[in-house]
Amino acid sequence: MNTSEMEAIIIDNVKQILPEKFEIEPGTKLLETGIDSMSFIRLVVLLEESFGVVIEDEEILLENFANVGTIRSLIERCLPNKS
Repeated sequence: MNTSEMEAIIIDNVKQILPEKFEIEPGTKLLETGIDSMSFIRLVVLLEESFGVVIEDEEILLENFANVGTIRSLIERCLPNKS
């Protein structure tokens, strides 16, 4: 899966949890969209399901969810190594 495909899936997941319709782009600051703590947890679950990964508790930090790019980096770290 390439970067664009990953970001499209992440954007779709983010749009599912937002309380209002926002135009989400890779650089959109997600904390400025009105996301609350319950929506944040729902986003983590959606991402885990979409990418087949487990996001460890210590990775659930605001800086890892600042925007689509930081979420993509987090997902890439959680993906199994392809050796």
